[in-house]
Order: sequence, then structure tokens, then C-alpha cells
Amino acid sequence: MSILQFYFLLLHLFTQGGALRQGVIGGRESVPHSRPYMVFTLDLVTQESCDGFLVTKDFVMTAAHCSKRRVIAFLGMHNKNELRIGDAILVEPFPHPKYNSSTFENDIMLLKLQKPAELSNRVRTIALPLYENETFTHNCLVMGWGSQTANRTSPSKVLREANVTTGNCTLPHIICSEGFTGPGSGDSGGPLICGDVAQGIVSNRIKKTFAARYTRISHYLGWIYSVIKKPHRYTKG
Repeated sequence: MSILQFYFLLLHLFTQGGALRQGVIGGRESVPHSRPYMVFTLDLVTQESCDGFLVTKDFVMTAAHCSKRRVIAFLGMHNKNELRIGDAILVEPFPHPKYNSSTFENDIMLLKLQKPAELSNRVRTIALPLYENETFTHNCLVMGWGSQTANRTSPSKVLREANVTTGNCTLPHIICSEGFTGPGSGDSGGPLICGDVAQGIVSNRIKKTFAARYTRISHYLGWIYSVIKKPHRYTKG
């Protein structure tokens, strides 16, 4: 991709709301670079974007319903005006093998970075649960680069975050939150942070309600570490 093509893509990204749709509703702008695990992903083919979060120096976690074609990742970003083609990292996608696009079941994906992340004050990993179905506080945090209100399709250029309260769900692999404040579909793939641990992945909203649904990370620890530990295209040696 040429530099000119890249800037035309960014122009489309900032002016068209369709690909990004709605994002964090309510909440506030994050303190710049206070969420150094956040990752912005962009598909160079479909021009669709998603959020993700760094879980190791080599892997980003996101939702399986996010685009899987030719995806690049941007680390250490707060304002999308900061995007530079030289900072883009190509990724290799590993969606859960049993992901169901109709029901959003097993909506989890790992992205292998072409080169390891260089950790700094602006780029850091976020902790994952230690064991399956780990309990956690009900007061959590979501974040992303989506629009600020439900009736706006224009995405935010800066990272925003909102406090949410989790509720009861009937399925062990799902976490729910309720209320008007929280994630929209533009924040797909972003983390649900509870007590400084990534407990969920923004997935979708339950029909006919305002409840948001998250993939419960602790339910997939076995699969996660099986992917992280095996050799991949971008693994040296």
C-alpha cells in the first residue's frame, strides 16, 4: 500500500460512520495513553475497524466477528490523528474454530503480530484471568474509539471509556452489562476490564434490550494458551 492510498483510507475512516457504526455511549475521554494495552485494528480490504487489547508481546485479543482479511494493528495510540503507516503492524488472525457468526457463540480471536510489541509507557499488556470461570467485581470499564451517543454514527477520534455494571447471564461463556452507558458495535473486540484484569471481549447487544454482551475470557483459557504456545507464520526459528 502506498502512502497516498493509506491517507485516502484514513480520510474514509474519519468521515464515514458506516464501517465503524456506534461506539462507547456516554462516559468520557480516556486520559491519553492511560490504557496502554488498547489496540486499534483496520482491515485494508474492507476498511472495517475494531478494537483489541495486547495480552502478550506477540498477541492481540479481539472478537472473532471482526474482519479477518488483511488486517493491520496500531499500538500505543490515543488519537486516530496519530496514525502513521510506519507504525502499522500486519497480523495473522486466529479466530476460535467454533465461532458462530449467527449466534456470536465463541466470539473470540487472537491476532499474531508480525513483530513483537516494544513495551513502553504507551504500550503494555493487560492481565488475563488466572483460572476458568474466575469471579470478579461487578464494577467494570469498557473503552473504544466509537461515537459518543446512540444517535451519532461519526466515530470518536480519541479513546473514550465508560463505567458499566455487569449483570446475570444464563450462559457460562457470556458476561452481560446493562444500561444506556456502555459499548456499541463500533467497540467490537475491546476489553471489559474488571479490577485491572481483562475479563471479557465486547461482542454484541442482546436484541430488544440495552444489555451488552461480552465473551467471557476465562471460559477460553485452554484454547487461548494453546494458540499462543504453538508455532505460527510469524514465529522465528
